[in-house]
Amino acid sequence: MPAAGDSGTGRILPLVLLSALAGLLLAGLAADAPGARPAPAVLLRAGWAAVLLPALLMSCLPSLAAPSRMLPAVLALPHVDALSLPFLLVLAAIGLATAAPGTKPDTALACAGLTVATGQPLLCCLGAASLAALLRPAPKAAPCILAIALAAALLPSAWRDAALPLPVLVAAAGLMGLSLLPFGGARHTEPATPRDLAGLVAGACFAVRMLADWPSTPLATPLAAPPAAFGGALTAAAGLLFALAGGLRALAAPDAARALGGMLAAWGGLALALAGLAAVGRADDLPLLALGAFRALALLLGGVGMALLAAILLLRDIGQAAGTLALDRAGGLAGLMPRAAGLLALSLAGACALPPLAGFAAFWLLLHAVLALPRAGVLAGEIPPLLALCGAGAASGLLLLAALRLGTGLLLGRPRTPRVAGAADPPSARLHVPLACLGVAGAIGLLPGAWLWLTRAAGWQAAGLSGAAIPVGAQPGLFALAAPGGGGAFNPAGLALLLAAAAGLVRLLAHRAGAAPSRPAPAWAEGAPPAPPWMPFGDPATQAGPALFAGRLDGVLGGARATRAAAWRAARAARRTGRTGRLLADRLSDLAARHAMKLVLLWFALAALLHLWTRP
Repeated sequence: MPAAGDSGTGRILPLVLLSALAGLLLAGLAADAPGARPAPAVLLRAGWAAVLLPALLMSCLPSLAAPSRMLPAVLALPHVDALSLPFLLVLAAIGLATAAPGTKPDTALACAGLTVATGQPLLCCLGAASLAALLRPAPKAAPCILAIALAAALLPSAWRDAALPLPVLVAAAGLMGLSLLPFGGARHTEPATPRDLAGLVAGACFAVRMLADWPSTPLATPLAAPPAAFGGALTAAAGLLFALAGGLRALAAPDAARALGGMLAAWGGLALALAGLAAVGRADDLPLLALGAFRALALLLGGVGMALLAAILLLRDIGQAAGTLALDRAGGLAGLMPRAAGLLALSLAGACALPPLAGFAAFWLLLHAVLALPRAGVLAGEIPPLLALCGAGAASGLLLLAALRLGTGLLLGRPRTPRVAGAADPPSARLHVPLACLGVAGAIGLLPGAWLWLTRAAGWQAAGLSGAAIPVGAQPGLFALAAPGGGGAFNPAGLALLLAAAAGLVRLLAHRAGAAPSRPAPAWAEGAPPAPPWMPFGDPATQAGPALFAGRLDGVLGGARATRAAAWRAARAARRTGRTGRLLADRLSDLAARHAMKLVLLWFALAALLHLWTRP
């Protein structure tokens, strides 16, 4: 009896999907040629719809994504398995959202789709290397490509589990655009684009496949499990460090696009941490832990990814209307662009892990996955999970502060320049796509069970579960999320109803009290009086600016400013000392070159005197 994957539908759907992705890649390469015209938006949307619909069908029926035994070996090599489908769905949604009239096909987006769709190790590594070359400049892409080549060479090696995590870290960080440099501002943080979001999705897929889905040796052997678990823990720790660095860069970025780029980097670090936790759970024979970590990763990519995509598209329109996204020049856009500002506020709420949205659910699953980690009963075994919890909490706080700083500096207060004062809402047709992205993010946040049901086969594959070995706790519910360690459940829809009831009660009490404000003023003006004639844009000292929350962070940390100043003084003193030493060495070498013969004669004279003095 043939398997379910051997049916005609199971044979044709992966071929249709890969053919559509290959066509999009060829269209993007043709559009990159000089003098090429943009492709019609209808064709681009049709191509991404041809990717989205088979991926949805294979997600609903996981047996269709099983490798077919009736296909020839050449066609069965690039098969699309269940683990590829969640990443493909997110990439197809990004492609549909960015296929606007007058735009060219994005080669990097199609290459990311082909990379994550291929369930074969060598082809995935080749696609990741080509994607790194498309996303990053040559000096930044070179270490990533070398790490991908080393990872591909380690795949059949017996030392794979012990040596692979380091090149996987370098490769995933290169694909995601991660950096450990905090407070980089404009130097180390690029403005967020849909291509960066595609790189995040592809990097997360690469890390999950390398660390959990393609083990070369059985993890049940006593020599393979400890290196694999250590590699997953190393990846999780590095991901938390990347998340903290990205949050700090978002808090110090000078404009809204770079602040959003820092937030994207912070979420990329958290995705890398979740991939490491999934590898730890699979290596330690804890399938529910690995499944919980992968579910958190799926919620991050689906819910938070769509919110970030909406914010990227909205900032593009706001920048065109206001002329600038610099936080010290823009302001007051909540009154000038109310519809775009409202959608941006909602997207930032989804991108900073506010409850009950998908970002908060991902953090909740991450914390419970850390609590479910196996550890020794001594104090030394409790310190790593405690540090991981502290790192996750600090990353969440930095994301919240960065989103609050971005929203207040861009939307509240008064306009700071005449160009910003003339901004207006874009046409309603341009807001439909960000609104649809926010609708998808809200649906995933309030009903996570539907998204987890679509990605259930991918989670089982990442956790090493199959067939009758799937336990009852591995089946997702429609409304509630179960903790990986069985320590509770989270119901975002119930929490949303509770918050709505509290907001309605507050509004009812305020209406019954009938208290009028002492000075009527629009909310986005922060209660400030009308501006005087000699200061049409208001007093800058009374407005929310880019240094508002970054300065408050120093006060919260207590002494961080003095410590940073002392570090800068020590660095400047070290540079001055180095310059003085180099200058002195140059002077001495110059003097020696000029007076070489005199120095030789002087040395002979001193040696002769010393010989005469010491002679008995």
